Amino acid sequence: MTQTICKLFGTPSQATEAADRLRATGYRQVFVFLGAPSGSDETEPAADPGAVKAMMDAYIYKPHAEIYARHLAKGASLVMVHAYWGTAQKAIRLLKSFDPLPDAIPKPPIPSRLIYNPRTPFSSTFELPLLTEKVRYPAETIFGTPSLTRRPRLVTSRLFPILSGGASPFSGLFNLPLLTKSKTPFSSLFRLPLLKRR
Repeated sequence: MTQTICKLFGTPSQATEAADRLRATGYRQVFVFLGAPSGSDETEPAADPGAVKAMMDAYIYKPHAEIYARHLAKGASLVMVHAYWGTAQKAIRLLKSFDPLPDAIPKPPIPSRLIYNPRTPFSSTFELPLLTEKVRYPAETIFGTPSLTRRPRLVTSRLFPILSGGASPFSGLFNLPLLTKSKTPFSSLFRLPLLKRR
């Protein structure tokens, strides 16, 4: 596994010296792309298709190669090295010692770290957004179905009146007497002592 490192330099001599130092240090896949001798008078010169192809042959992404090629047209020179795993930082330090130009390729923004919340351990651990954050009826949000219990007694109030508001709706509906009014029906029925009174 290798990491590709690219640095732009203001003069061809800087780029050549940096590439020679990389090769002397032991890096084998080093590429140098020298810029135009005097640069271009245009504010945004066009990228040379030949330079773009040469960079792509050295395994530089085409969008990046086009950006580097425009810098080459302005007079800058590019040094690229494929560093094996564990040797990339050494190559970066070596290239920085030759005073390179600022990076032409913008770095992707670093995502903000989510604060770990013990109430949402899975989302916090894997930095995933909550599906039901600040949602009163999460099933509606996840499945896209309306809630049946959004309002109390929605079904009974629309279709038929409430069967009973009492504590014994089945007995009240069919006018049946209660089997017992005791607070401990099981113990009273079988005449068993209470295991716990409170």
